[in-house]
Amino acid sequence: MQAVLLVGHGSRNKFSNQQFIEFAKKVEVGCRALLFRYAFLELASPSIIEEIKCCVEKGAKEIIVYPLLLLSAGHAKYDIPDELVKAKQLFPEVDFQLEQPLGIQEVLLSILENRLKEQQYQKDDHSLVVFVGRGSNDQSAITDFETISGFLKDRLCTDSIEACFLVGGNTSFEAAIARAKQSNFDHIYVLPYFLFKGVLLKRIHQFVKSQQDERFTICEPIGTDEDIIHLVSDIIDNAVNKG
Repeated sequence: MQAVLLVGHGSRNKFSNQQFIEFAKKVEVGCRALLFRYAFLELASPSIIEEIKCCVEKGAKEIIVYPLLLLSAGHAKYDIPDELVKAKQLFPEVDFQLEQPLGIQEVLLSILENRLKEQQYQKDDHSLVVFVGRGSNDQSAITDFETISGFLKDRLCTDSIEACFLVGGNTSFEAAIARAKQSNFDHIYVLPYFLFKGVLLKRIHQFVKSQQDERFTICEPIGTDEDIIHLVSDIIDNAVNKG
């Protein structure tokens, strides 16, 4: 029997974890696999190993593991594969198929544009977008994020987008906000490249609020937009069909 395991990062913020669970349940509705489960990489339960054990106990012989991550960095390249190595040692008879994270997708660019429009963003010389990623020590993830920033510039027909990172990367979030505050832009839109609300988004809100500058507007994260639910469902269905 074939099973699908959707893996979320996990957060200290219970609301963020609940958002992932709700997202997983929506993806499950359209999933063609006989068995669908979800797990967290860290900071929350159930764990990857716990849910793999559950799949095996229910008769799964092949498990497709899909990491619900925006970019391919350390978690996708090392941490989740390490968990699957442990799982293979526990269940050598089971085949594991690890899919790639979302990466660069047209759907995500469309959602980002919508998040700006929700805050009355105007494509003019008076508006600046501070595009915020989590950041990583993985250079390919940094490059992908900056590529997405470039595509967003093309989509919005503007050069007034600054990519920055909360952790690592080439430009820190704090430095980008400081430059924005010193700029002459009338409107500054902080656009977080996160799936769900959590600790990092709270940090963004607190820092921006501390600037005491009414020009700043913080956009919503990508969230459980129907388009991304369809995207993930399609990716998983393709993996199921290949299996």
